[in-house]
Amino acid sequence: MISLLVKHREAIPFAIAAIGVLLDALTTVVGLSMGFYESHPNYNPILALAIFWSLIAVTRILPRTRFIRLFTVMLSTLPFLGVINNSLVIMGIFPGLAI
Repeated sequence: MISLLVKHREAIPFAIAAIGVLLDALTTVVGLSMGFYESHPNYNPILALAIFWSLIAVTRILPRTRFIRLFTVMLSTLPFLGVINNSLVIMGIFPGLAI
């Protein structure tokens, strides 16, 4: 019998991307409340999550090679770059957008 549930191991990249997008949105809200500006005026965390999940889903249909697995993990961790950037701006280490 084929299970309708996704295997735990296959869901991990989606969960990592969701956590990254959630933290990015959280740090964006904190930065906006401190008076910083968003460099992308149409930023939407739901759209970002949909894009990352779509790209991860596309990599899941490719042949399972070591390179594809590494690419999938790297792709799922990309939202954390936004978290790092926002955190550095909030801490004053990295200058924010100057308008």
